[in-house]
Amino acid sequence: MKKAGLFLVFMGLISMMSSGQTYIPITDNMQIQSNSNIKFIAGEYSFSDAPADGVIQLNNVHDVILDGDSCYVNGLNDQGYMIKIINSDHVVIKNFDSVHDYFYAVHIMNSHHITINGNVFSGNKVDSSGWISIWTDYTQALGGGVLIYQSRSANIYENTMTLQNDGVALYHCDSIRVSENDFSWNTSFGIRMYWTDTCHIYQNNCSHVNRPYTDPSDCAALLMLVSNENVVEYNDLSYSGDGVFLGQYQHSNIPNNNYFGYNECSYSPHNAIEATFADGNTYLHNNCNYSHYGFWLGYSFNTLVDSNEIIGNFQSGIAIDRGFENTITGNIIQDNPTGIELWEGSPITGYSNQYSHDYFIHNNLFDGNTLALSASKTEHLVAIGNAFDFSRDASIFFDGQSDLDTISGNTFRFPTVFHISNNSSYGIYAIDNTWIPGDTSLISEKIFDKYDNPAKGEVHWWPVQPSPEVAAQVEPPCDMAEPPSTWYGYPETGYPAPVKFADSLYFDTEDKMVGEASVKFVTSRGWYVALNYRPSGDSLSVWGLNDEDTLYFWVKTLKFIPYGFQYFQVRIGDREGNYIRYSASANLLNQAHEVWKRYQFPLAGNTTFQRSAVGDMNWNQVNYLEFWADTWDYGFTLWLDGVQFSECDPVTAVSGEPQLSSGLEQNYPNPFINSTTIRFGLTERGHVTLSVTDLFGNVITTLVDQIKDPGEYIVRFHAGDLPAGIYFCYLCTNQRVLVKKMIILD
Repeated sequence: MKKAGLFLVFMGLISMMSSGQTYIPITDNMQIQSNSNIKFIAGEYSFSDAPADGVIQLNNVHDVILDGDSCYVNGLNDQGYMIKIINSDHVVIKNFDSVHDYFYAVHIMNSHHITINGNVFSGNKVDSSGWISIWTDYTQALGGGVLIYQSRSANIYENTMTLQNDGVALYHCDSIRVSENDFSWNTSFGIRMYWTDTCHIYQNNCSHVNRPYTDPSDCAALLMLVSNENVVEYNDLSYSGDGVFLGQYQHSNIPNNNYFGYNECSYSPHNAIEATFADGNTYLHNNCNYSHYGFWLGYSFNTLVDSNEIIGNFQSGIAIDRGFENTITGNIIQDNPTGIELWEGSPITGYSNQYSHDYFIHNNLFDGNTLALSASKTEHLVAIGNAFDFSRDASIFFDGQSDLDTISGNTFRFPTVFHISNNSSYGIYAIDNTWIPGDTSLISEKIFDKYDNPAKGEVHWWPVQPSPEVAAQVEPPCDMAEPPSTWYGYPETGYPAPVKFADSLYFDTEDKMVGEASVKFVTSRGWYVALNYRPSGDSLSVWGLNDEDTLYFWVKTLKFIPYGFQYFQVRIGDREGNYIRYSASANLLNQAHEVWKRYQFPLAGNTTFQRSAVGDMNWNQVNYLEFWADTWDYGFTLWLDGVQFSECDPVTAVSGEPQLSSGLEQNYPNPFINSTTIRFGLTERGHVTLSVTDLFGNVITTLVDQIKDPGEYIVRFHAGDLPAGIYFCYLCTNQRVLVKKMIILD
């Protein structure tokens, strides 16, 4: 029924304006004729459409404009459609202020050249529980804003379609432009595409698409099933079950060739981007951070993953089961339990002949991953020109009879345990790489192969490219919480990572108990985070410890109420991945809230720090020390000081204004465009070189190469005509080598 009074005011009012526009009210079962230009009279309307034939009907018509400015239409019971269009063309629907409580606001079939602009189609059919079957055709559509079937050349832009199952659902369509719409906070899909090709999807907000009472893996900001040749760019697909879900199961013979560029897909509880059984897709400059997986590309092939940001994911940055002929290049892959994970799992019916092979992985930056690149039963993997920094367990890990793999032209820096761990029975060719340090005795200690276990294959890692040689650290320093030690935060495998070292982990010269500084770690995440010590300059620790030794340390924390710390553990490990675990009550960290506490325990363990072993620990080859904490993802701040295996007196901090310790600060600004400032400090006289290199280790310029006295120094670096990308700044002194990552922007 129309709202009271509306019919009396406007009944029979049909005014022909100079523009040819007709002013009429909305009535039930309206049949619109061709060549109509209608401005509906403003007001509130209520129409149920149980027969699902449409309140406003367009059948076999053309050249129609429907303007719903200031019209508010209530469908009452989530049934039917406000507008239904069949076999029509050149139709414009615009400016409706609200259409809600229908199954879909608009249903379009077998039509072309449809424009939908400036409408609010929100609050239609919505479900908040139950599993979604994604492979159903349009007859089982879920309800929402707009449903289009077997149509082409539509333009849907600047609409709001939120708080319902779907924003827009496209079935068997092509050449649709969907742009600048708000499809956020839906419960099934922001945009649903089924056998729909050659569309342009850009600048839409499809964030926060989730079903609150079920596993979010069945919903997505963008769903694409057997949909090809589409361009998807500059969309917000974040905080959704999947940012993108693309599926080709049983249709892998149909090339996809979709392009995904510059989309924000982060913070997805399932996958930022998932594409399965898919061929020929390109992913360029997308953000795929802090999700369960950054990319899940099972059984996908001929894929290009280029220049994406893949940071802090729960499980792996990029995961591919039985994929082949995929190229992964130019990405920042940082702070994931596994950066890239390639393997050959149990075959799926119809795909038993597909196996994991032929990967070209080049020019990526791997930074702070537990395993940077893991390849299990993968053949013909070629890794060229990558930078592997701060890997915890291994920069490259091979397993499961991986064969015919080549590692060349890469730079390996600062692993806790291994540069390369070969657990395959086949040989690995790792030639012409830059290893830091360049001392072959230390490199061999950071390679696991047949010389460590005769059942494994050999890593052929010669020759060594020139790099600074660093001596092994044969005994722990007096205080490991003093510069120039190296500390880094790592996630437990299967848990999300903290933010990176340069942003959250540094030496605090003001809040400390002994010596020059304490180590301060700030993270907004809190799932099983390891605070990891290594000596500076990529030196290898080969400490000799025993049960009679004691670990001493000061600790201070800031915890978030109400939960506080839930887990506390100390680990001491050797270079082969074996370690001793000392499990303690989390109350020890809770008691250190805003106050310094000193703890100690013998390496034999005690009732407070209970000892257990993982593997066969070699006490003469101790390589690292870690402090593990957990706050159930509430984040925390933690300071460490006086970390030592013998009670000794670290250097007392100089009173007065805090000074830069001997070391290299992060350049500022970073990233930068034209120039940046580099600051470093020296505690003794000696020869110093300060140089800038590219990803391959090639020296771009040497900024300092001379004898320097103790003190602080500031150097300006001008990028000149260097291309945008990732570079490294090296400070080499008589004692050590320090490095910082620099990013030049366009």
